[in-house]
Amino acid sequence: MAIKRDILVDKLFDQKQFNTVYISKVDEENAKTDQVEMITELLCDDRHKPSRAGVLHFIKKEPKAVELLLRAIAEATGDKQKLVAACWEGDIECTPFLTFFATLVVKEKFEVAMEALTVIEHMTGEVRPEVAKKLIEEVKEGYKPQADSPKAALLLDLVQLLHRWE
Repeated sequence: MAIKRDILVDKLFDQKQFNTVYISKVDEENAKTDQVEMITELLCDDRHKPSRAGVLHFIKKEPKAVELLLRAIAEATGDKQKLVAACWEGDIECTPFLTFFATLVVKEKFEVAMEALTVIEHMTGEVRPEVAKKLIEEVKEGYKPQADSPKAALLLDLVQLLHRWE
């Protein structure tokens, strides 16, 4: 197991993987799919727990790796909660992706929404006031059909968080 983990970590940390120019869109897409699967496995599989801190550090310093993590979250089915949690656990700056995480709070199940709200709480960057206002309106619209659900409190908290950028 350790050999496979080491190979995965070495492959993920390979700078050439993130700085390669592809001639074919198919080749590029296949490489990104492999990287998304690799990030998902390294962050979600308990066999790779010892490597998790290193993987999160790598993602934090490599902008293209952050994009791959977001893609992994968007495509995930069973591991979405762990992948979203990795964003705040790894102290990854996700402010440029506020809309993505706000949408997760509104549309995903409670557990994923809670992790996405935590990511938003940890955001420290600047957000344009018009973006915040637009998101507040979208969250309020998403609140109406969920007013009686456990997620209602999360949505109200999200609106309060978004007000700080108005």
